[in-house]
Amino acid sequence: MKQNVRTIIVRTLIGEPMSNQPYPYAYFNGKTVPLEQANISIASNSLQYGTTCFGGIRGYAGQGTVKIFRPHDHHERLMAASKMLGMKFYQPYDEFEQIIRELIHKNKPTSDFYLRPFIFSPTPQLAPKPNGLKFELGVYCVPLAHYFNPDKGMRLMVSSWRKFSDSAMPTKAKAGGCYVNSFLASGEAQRHGYDEALLMDHEGYIVEASVANVLMVHRGRLLMPNVGSSQLEGLTMRTAIEFLKEEGHTVHFEKIDRSMLYSCEELIVMGTAAHFSFAESVDDRLIGSHDPHHKHSGPGAICQLLRRKFKAVIDGTHRKSTEWMLEFSP
Repeated sequence: MKQNVRTIIVRTLIGEPMSNQPYPYAYFNGKTVPLEQANISIASNSLQYGTTCFGGIRGYAGQGTVKIFRPHDHHERLMAASKMLGMKFYQPYDEFEQIIRELIHKNKPTSDFYLRPFIFSPTPQLAPKPNGLKFELGVYCVPLAHYFNPDKGMRLMVSSWRKFSDSAMPTKAKAGGCYVNSFLASGEAQRHGYDEALLMDHEGYIVEASVANVLMVHRGRLLMPNVGSSQLEGLTMRTAIEFLKEEGHTVHFEKIDRSMLYSCEELIVMGTAAHFSFAESVDDRLIGSHDPHHKHSGPGAICQLLRRKFKAVIDGTHRKSTEWMLEFSP
């Protein structure tokens, strides 16, 4: 039996399934092929055990050009994840970039999109063991404007599920099997009417959202959870830190408990798909006000700052634009 890649569902906009289909071409088995030909066996090892690692890369199309955000850094993180997981797979960056260019040339996107490169094993091996497995690179892309509504504050809840530690699975790798943790947390949040979940570590400190990092303004200080043994070091998180340093802000990495969430002035959820989204409430406690009847007024000053700087990078007016953006004509 074959599993068609078209069955993949990508979440967007506050947990709703994405209605747009992936673009018609994918990179699979060493070449760019029509999406319907990018099939794997139902008996593949990666389907059975989640033995994959992946990346998520933002693309911006318009006015006859395509811009890709930090592709070199995404490639580096993907190859590092492959190494952490012992997959013994490596694709040089120049080949990786050429794959992306060809895929975009074939698909010809006309709006913002999302690239999903991933390393997987098609080997039909019924055992969670690396010996005998062959690993390959696959890439597909989908249209994607906003993962979360940028104009609407997010309603968050602290999940009852905990984020695993690096002693259980590598937290610095975007490993496919690890995202069952995210699946459980975000599913719990949706069932209770929230937009997204926040995960704590085994000690009860906040780590991240189910698929994004978090930044807090608490008593005027900018705080992020300790990188520690549980948090994924997101590229958008690293980007945000550079933006804030440019403006003279210091980001403090500390242990953040639930009480601090409830009393903070601003809470930002950030990631490749999420961009910079803002929280309206956590566990029904309003962010930024102690008055329960206060009406949330929108993104705070730090969220607005990060959005402005990110837009400047995309527009080519920021000093990092040349370094971070790969621009070409599709």
